[in-house]
Amino acid sequence: MEVTEFFMPFDPEGLNPLEVEAEAGMWTWLENYGLVPTELTRRRMERTRPTRMYALWCPRADLESLTLLSQYTAWAFVVDDQFDIEIPEPSRCLDIVRGLNGVLDGEPPSGLLAIAFADLWDRLSRGRSVEWRESVRAELRAWLWTYYTESVGRLSGNLPDLETYRAHRRDGVALFVFLDISEIADGIDLHPGARHLPAMHRLRQAAVEHMGLFNDVLSVPSDEASGYLYNSVLLAEYHYGHSRTEAMELVNSMLTECIEQMTDARKRLPDELDDAGITGTDRDDALITAQNYTIYVRANHDYHYQAARYTSAPQEALEHGSPLS
Repeated sequence: MEVTEFFMPFDPEGLNPLEVEAEAGMWTWLENYGLVPTELTRRRMERTRPTRMYALWCPRADLESLTLLSQYTAWAFVVDDQFDIEIPEPSRCLDIVRGLNGVLDGEPPSGLLAIAFADLWDRLSRGRSVEWRESVRAELRAWLWTYYTESVGRLSGNLPDLETYRAHRRDGVALFVFLDISEIADGIDLHPGARHLPAMHRLRQAAVEHMGLFNDVLSVPSDEASGYLYNSVLLAEYHYGHSRTEAMELVNSMLTECIEQMTDARKRLPDELDDAGITGTDRDDALITAQNYTIYVRANHDYHYQAARYTSAPQEALEHGSPLS
């Protein structure tokens, strides 16, 4: 990799000491729901380290929350692996996406992925506000439909330009969902008035975009090897004729821009909370959540260097089992 330094002003918060126990709960759940049926699928999950990701994201979460969030993360990676590595099949992709969306509509789940998701959605949404559930449903749907969009785009060769891709990536990286489910770890259900403030909206967008673009940077070798060009670095080469170094520098500048936008949005947030009349616990929760977003961005940065999914050579990183239903 040509680019070795990234602007990262946010300090690490440490590692949740309950990681080992939460990971055990994650594996038990994965096995019970048939999501790691072969040695290949198990090895891929071991290289992914979902619990390490959340142990960095939420270093003070209790065991129940950390286990649940790790289980969801593992499931989301399993879903991702159904589409990014295999030759795209739009019809199969459409069936899976519609089945998972059906869970959100209260339909009986069918297939391993949907049955596992039904269990997760029940536990994640239990006790949450109507507004929270509506937001997360919309974010989940937006994420899932990006797989169908990409399945067709990869076959047609009609790849998005970089600006279009940046908007697509904010949904495709699925991290709006992660921002919201992480509120569970702090016992927060963000006030809808705070969630939709302009500063909070920009902060969330910049945080998610940074995490998605950084994932791209660390995924270049495996994405390139699998012919998966929905990656900002590879698209910069494809559309602009950039060298690898030039493409990396361009994406690195985007990452810095995201950090600057987060910092600016956090400065604006207190005034907007005042203007909206959001006070007391709701105000405190909004400020805590904004601070947490900086923790998640730093954790995402560190996690990518600690998971063999991103640090291994492509031949090992892309090893996987047969697709699930």
